[in-house]
Amino acid sequence: MSSRRRTSWLAALGVAALSAHGPAWARGHKSDARTGKLVPALAELVKAHKRGDHSALGRVGDRVGAARLLAAIGGGDERAAEAAIAAAPDTRTGYLLVGALAEQLGGPDARARLAADSLGRLLDGSRPTALEQWEVPPDEIARACWGLHGLAGHAGTTLETRLRALDGSLEAMPTCGVPRDLATWARDPAPEIRRAAVLLAVAGNDRAAILRQGVADADQRVSAAAVAADCRVESRAGGRKEVAPDPAAVSAARSLAVAPATAVADAVEMLDCLAAAATPADRALLEQLRRGPPSPLRDRAVELMAPGQGGKGSD
Repeated sequence: MSSRRRTSWLAALGVAALSAHGPAWARGHKSDARTGKLVPALAELVKAHKRGDHSALGRVGDRVGAARLLAAIGGGDERAAEAAIAAAPDTRTGYLLVGALAEQLGGPDARARLAADSLGRLLDGSRPTALEQWEVPPDEIARACWGLHGLAGHAGTTLETRLRALDGSLEAMPTCGVPRDLATWARDPAPEIRRAAVLLAVAGNDRAAILRQGVADADQRVSAAAVAADCRVESRAGGRKEVAPDPAAVSAARSLAVAPATAVADAVEMLDCLAAAATPADRALLEQLRRGPPSPLRDRAVELMAPGQGGKGSD
């Protein structure tokens, strides 16, 4: 079956489901016309969404079926629509809903945020051949990517919605690539947007310029993210040759890694810079952390100081 015929078939079934059952479509149980088995009401999906139970969302969503989820996503019942949007990536057939989810990025904020979350998970590349296997049309994928990037850069929407779109864009990078407007976002008035831009920049062509700008940012949340990104060994891998961290990032890492205001996840990444520089002062700081109380920083210091990692090893 072609992707165009499949999409039309889903839409037709969705409309049929609505017209056949009227206002009670979200409440009562119905029997599947082919199997005779009871199909759960969308009210069960709404309850699972309210509880934040992704396991139940996937289980109920699979039983509800792609056609009814499609109808719910485009329907007027907000609670059912939001539950169906949230359930999509937890169902086996969620890839069939990529186009419908992309349309919700331009809708009310609540739906747009959920759609950004779901698209990020569906386009994260964790199943590299899934989009092809489910014959998701390339134009639907492109529209979803464009919609995520557009929502992230929409200055007229709320900060929370933009950040959720940025999170979705970050997850979807294996499919969507790096947004074109990243350099603009890196100069956004909101530090939260600048920090997100730094995280997205790691895989882009403007990586060096954006990270250098981020390291010098007046907001510590942004500068710490940039330093951590530049220090991370994996993000500096260029083919078989590793790219050396920027000297400015190494210098900043020495103070930020042990600063109380630095996020733990960022501080842990910064230790790679200290290990790469390997000055006596850097090694002394790593040794101090290695001997300190249990923490993610101590765990990373232990790894970096282990034999074979350039360290002296434990006593």
